[in-house]
Amino acid sequence: MRKSLVALSAAVFLCVPATAIAAPASMAAPGTAVAGAVDGTTQVAAADRFREIRTGQAGHRTEATSIHDDWGVYTGGSAVTGQDAVQSAYSDLSVSGDTLYAPTMKAPGSCVELVTAYSGGAKQVWAWDWCVGVHVAKSVNIDAAFRTNYVTSVNGHDSYHGKVEQTDAGKNTWTSSLFNYHANRWDVLYTQSGTDQSRDNRSWNIFEVYASGSTTAAYCTALGTRNIESSSYKIKLNGSWQAAGTGNTSVISNSSAANFLCPNLSRTVVHANDQWQVHH
Repeated sequence: MRKSLVALSAAVFLCVPATAIAAPASMAAPGTAVAGAVDGTTQVAAADRFREIRTGQAGHRTEATSIHDDWGVYTGGSAVTGQDAVQSAYSDLSVSGDTLYAPTMKAPGSCVELVTAYSGGAKQVWAWDWCVGVHVAKSVNIDAAFRTNYVTSVNGHDSYHGKVEQTDAGKNTWTSSLFNYHANRWDVLYTQSGTDQSRDNRSWNIFEVYASGSTTAAYCTALGTRNIESSSYKIKLNGSWQAAGTGNTSVISNSSAANFLCPNLSRTVVHANDQWQVHH
């Protein structure tokens, strides 16, 4: 059954102190910056909703028909200090009233969540800051320039290669990067240090949606026949990179398929557990 915008987990995303909401200047990071990346995002409403729901502040604003659901690969334990995956990216996927964050990935304790976001007609990759600003620190549009530099073809659709890794354990510094296929290098999207305020000790690489409707949400219609896909998913576990599998990760859903307000939505583990697809 549908539910009113529930948090990812009952034990997840406690309230963030009000002092943490102020948006700081981005920390400098070594290496070449992602081309086209800017501070913040043009999708302010979608970012505010993301923060409010994940920090438990949205209860008084939600409507009875609103949903928050997710499905994908989770990892428990603080030994995970990095994530690496090839994520689908559609320059022609226009989601208006709903917000689709998929794929999105974060490690336990990480200051940065790497989010593929579709909302208000915009298509962007976000670096979400969980340690200081609790906001979209950097965003880059999935457009022609992005496709030139950061996109490859996977199973017939565009995808980008993203990575988030702890780069200084003492300061709990995390760096998010995108692979530049044109220049054959990793470009830095955002770096941040501090204390993770998500209050979640798991990592995730998931399909996540905030939507509304009676039977079919707008994002479902907009999705059409497109695959939201994550492939070649790796985690840095106990200091070494390894493919996500049944021994180090689990596939978890926030609810049943019916709760996604998308009839015939298929959630498929193509290869356990380093490749998954969501489509209908």
